[in-house]
Amino acid sequence: MANKPIKIKRNTSLSGKKYSRKRTAKKVFSIVFAFGALLALGFFGAPAVVEMIGSIKDRPAPVISQPPAQPTPTPGEEIEPTANPGDVQNDIVQTTKVVSKVEVYSLTSEAAIKQQAAELKAKGVDYAVITLKNADGFIHYDTKTAIGSQAKHNQLIDVKMVVDIFAQQDITVVANLYAFQDKNAPVIDRTTAVKYQGTDMNWLDTSKELGGKPWANPASSVMQQYIDELVQEIKTQFGIRDFIFSAVQLPTGYSLDKRDFGVSESALQAQLQGFIDTMENKVAAFGGDAFFEFDIAAVNGGDVSKYIVAPQRLGAANLVLTGTQADYDAADLAAISAKLKNDYMVEMVIFRNTEGSVTDNVPDGDDYFVQ
Repeated sequence: MANKPIKIKRNTSLSGKKYSRKRTAKKVFSIVFAFGALLALGFFGAPAVVEMIGSIKDRPAPVISQPPAQPTPTPGEEIEPTANPGDVQNDIVQTTKVVSKVEVYSLTSEAAIKQQAAELKAKGVDYAVITLKNADGFIHYDTKTAIGSQAKHNQLIDVKMVVDIFAQQDITVVANLYAFQDKNAPVIDRTTAVKYQGTDMNWLDTSKELGGKPWANPASSVMQQYIDELVQEIKTQFGIRDFIFSAVQLPTGYSLDKRDFGVSESALQAQLQGFIDTMENKVAAFGGDAFFEFDIAAVNGGDVSKYIVAPQRLGAANLVLTGTQADYDAADLAAISAKLKNDYMVEMVIFRNTEGSVTDNVPDGDDYFVQ
């Protein structure tokens, strides 16, 4: 997996926008409501208000021709094509950004970092994605956060050195953080753990004898604050502005009916949505982009149980849709991208096939990974 280029075909830079369309839409709705109220006052004798709405800046409209809107699907409902993919085409010349996922194990010394930077530069890489909090909850840098300082991996990297050396080659570092697929935080701070129903015992994803592990609880305010602290620390110490959040989900494994999150399912969904909104605002505040990684199968009508609802309904503006070759064989990428943008106010869709290239040329010209 190391150093395999990930090509992203896009119209704007990864860190080029500060506010999502969904936040702009909320602003528009508020202004329209206020405007209507003032007009009503004018009707009953108040002075007319003819100018109150300034220009509202939004990112340029997508360069793909958008199909007509269709009703929002129910959870798990497959997204049907909204237009003939052959009708979706680019309107302007595209630029290409290349992103490569770089393994921390290849960044163990200054010499190794320089070698990686040179190799990435030779491949035309623009962005390097580095996992700083992995799927087990280990941290790969010298964090000072309360929980993270007790969850350091034995392989730490000098992130500042990586950022500086990569910058010399015009390569921007993107931080990848696994959110709730965390096996360490629940042991360090038991308040962050999913429990067995009616007990204070940490729920395990399989039996203890088979090496079962606990998972972090998305409804835990302590857990959410921990991720928030990592984001702030990474930005402050290393200057990294762009983030990809993986595992924004419920735990998977055995005995799923025995999990206890301490809240109802509707409240749990609200916690996932709130986490996404918080991270988007946090990252946008310092001029970066927040991406959220979900399974393309769940977006395209498959099992959504670990997200409670189809993940596109959780409100993220930028998505990374990951799957196997079988998942992509069953997907109409053009239709999915158009539907997500048209019905869910999604800004960017990055397609990632974990088994190889998605396609040589995505029909709608949107973002995509090529391993």
